[in-house]
Amino acid sequence: MQFKKTSFFVLITLLSFYACQQEAKEAATKVVPLQRVQVTDTRPEGLTKANWLRPPYKHWAIKNIDQLFPVGTIAKATTSDKLEKGSIDLTDLKIEQFDGKIYGFEEHLDSNRTDGFLVLHKGKIIYEKYFGTMTETTRHNWFSVSKSLTGITAAILAEEGKIDFQESITHYLPELKGSAWDGQAVQKAMDMTVNIKFDEVYLDPRSDAYKFSRVTRFVVNPKIKPEFDNVVDYFKSVPAGENNDELFHYVSLNTEVIGMIISKVTGQQPSEVMSEKVWSKIGTEQDGFIVRDPNGYEMVSAAINSTLRDAGRLGLIMLNDGQYNDQQVIPASVVKTIKKGGSVEKFAQSKRGKIFKNFHYTNQWWHTDKAAFFAKGLFGQWIYVDPITETVIVKFTTSDIPTSTEYDWMNNMNLMEAIVERLENVK
Repeated sequence: MQFKKTSFFVLITLLSFYACQQEAKEAATKVVPLQRVQVTDTRPEGLTKANWLRPPYKHWAIKNIDQLFPVGTIAKATTSDKLEKGSIDLTDLKIEQFDGKIYGFEEHLDSNRTDGFLVLHKGKIIYEKYFGTMTETTRHNWFSVSKSLTGITAAILAEEGKIDFQESITHYLPELKGSAWDGQAVQKAMDMTVNIKFDEVYLDPRSDAYKFSRVTRFVVNPKIKPEFDNVVDYFKSVPAGENNDELFHYVSLNTEVIGMIISKVTGQQPSEVMSEKVWSKIGTEQDGFIVRDPNGYEMVSAAINSTLRDAGRLGLIMLNDGQYNDQQVIPASVVKTIKKGGSVEKFAQSKRGKIFKNFHYTNQWWHTDKAAFFAKGLFGQWIYVDPITETVIVKFTTSDIPTSTEYDWMNNMNLMEAIVERLENVK
């Protein structure tokens, strides 16, 4: 009898666990009904480095991250050209959602927790709106959009002969011998095809992504001591995975390795190089910045911050083949490679590739099945560039769920495509 009772309780426990797992999966894919969070300009009481990415704290923190962490400045341009205004109406657009619902244009922006939205067509602002406490001077965290500026910076250094993308990563970083990057070409880190054992799961505090965040103190858990005192020691411990064919495997650590190489070959912090090579030359209005850990290490994969318009300026220079005011700031060959994209075959085997057919990835930029390419970040950050219609779309967001879920991808890809379709026949 005791055995039957025990078995019964074990069964109930397993069923409860399964139900919780199912609820977690559903939460990661369904559209959450709109519940607009009240956000103030003042730091929320109770905000810490342990909870800053959780609601309600994140709605303030993501726009004020320099008040939480030390940062490295990405110095702005000495002079800035104002962006001209255009007059194309987008407000009557209808956007299909992940769950089949149809939202109006601004209803979509609001329901998807947009903080700021900008559309540039042929260099002119045709739509710009800020939500909540965000303004045109607010600097917002890019999360993984950061990877794309890091990739551009490394590619410029490669054009200058300071980095060879076909050379081994450990040629530049011998301290990583024995790790997943030992013997791997720099290009593989740029394309996210390194054979690496790492799970980038943001809903699981036991995942490798959280382990890395604890090492950098980007997210502090007072109950769990960081396993390593610094980033390099942690990277030495990261093993190769089972991806022997080196298919597309999106891992933020690859971008961090690129940042280490940038510092190694220049003797400077990535923020300084980004300013020198790009940010100070494209008419930016405000300094950008990168979060630094307590050791001064800059997190180039997820912690660049800027205003909405300055992110738009980065999109514009990519649209314009690296030129700004008739000056070749980014080598045309760097932009050409990104516009061309990477391997469709390798990307097709990934989680994203199974949903978004014929997409691809190269040099830290995503590429659609058409001419458009984009930078994409956690919580819903986008810089979307469409060369056909000469359009740049920037979206800063504080979404509900801390991951790149299907609903975020599909909802906002539908948004981008609806805008581009509207602009296809505009001269």
